[in-house]
Amino acid sequence: MEETKIFVCNCHSLEHQVKFMHDADDDALYVYIHLNQRNSFWKRLVAGIKYAFGYSSRFGEWDEFIFQEKDLEELSKFLNRINNGDPLP
Repeated sequence: MEETKIFVCNCHSLEHQVKFMHDADDDALYVYIHLNQRNSFWKRLVAGIKYAFGYSSRFGEWDEFIFQEKDLEELSKFLNRINNGDPLP
């Protein structure tokens, strides 16, 4: 059995989402972060060419996710429930 919580960034962009999924069978917590920025055709073409030639930034790709205040309490309850081994609601 698994439980999932999805949060949308405080900027209200649906492209900025984070998903927490607890798999009770494996007792594992998975975190999926979706930070999608749509670039113009030319920027994507340049990125594709760089990728084809093996270029990667030593700093990685960064963006941000800002939790809404109301989501922090829900996330805290979710993580505490997992940590304590409480059953799903």
